[in-house]
Amino acid sequence: MTNSKQANAFDQTVFQIAGEFNKIPNYEKSMEDPELRAMHTFIAIGMAGIVESRNLVSASFVPATNKAIVKTRQMLRKSVYANMLGNIDDNLEDLRDETVRLGYVFTFHKFESFIKQLIKMLDERQDTNTGTPLDKFAEKEFGFSPYQWFKNPAVHLVNFISNCTKHQDGYCRLDNPKFSIPYEFKSHSQDEKIVRTVKQYQVDIQNLIDQITLLITVITSLYQFRTALYFLSDDMFNEDIGAQAIAQLTSIKPSVYKKIEEYCQ
Repeated sequence: MTNSKQANAFDQTVFQIAGEFNKIPNYEKSMEDPELRAMHTFIAIGMAGIVESRNLVSASFVPATNKAIVKTRQMLRKSVYANMLGNIDDNLEDLRDETVRLGYVFTFHKFESFIKQLIKMLDERQDTNTGTPLDKFAEKEFGFSPYQWFKNPAVHLVNFISNCTKHQDGYCRLDNPKFSIPYEFKSHSQDEKIVRTVKQYQVDIQNLIDQITLLITVITSLYQFRTALYFLSDDMFNEDIGAQAIAQLTSIKPSVYKKIEEYCQ
């Protein structure tokens, strides 16, 4: 009897990433390997944390803000100073807008920390510790860094809103003039704050989540290539591993370029 139950998006992501790890030369260790097991556990928990951050903002933070807005509006309208307060509705609605913007900060911090910690774990693996940080290796060999968030439109959008919230009080302004403003804000005035609905936040974060597998595939491909070079070094070379590493180098490099190009589209 065929099991018709399909893996959910989270499971599919973890399975795909696990498949990428299994392509690494000399990487036939079982999941009993503490480092490998810790890495897969970290990916599972990290992915769940990013997804949950979106759910917390949508289902908890914003509804709590809405309740506070209603309560505050009622209180102010009953105040003996109500006639002096002017238009309180606009100011209260700003609280909801700020909460949504802070949601971008919250989720992007989860994403950024996850990617940086994953790269750190790969760099610290004892069997392939080359001494060259993976991000520096990627920049040297491929002109690409996993930390160049602006290279991917979905990641850039969330990072941009996060940075505007943290550094520009929510106004649509670039921190670094070398980077471009996301397409969604090309016509947005720099004198107006960014306003995103909860639905837009959910879509933007889902688009970010959809890119995680692709980015991790790029990272693991970079790791494969660096590992193959490592096993061709004088200190590590032996005939069996060397032949495998040469074959990997021949096939991996074009694949790395292709995955980087796909991620940057």
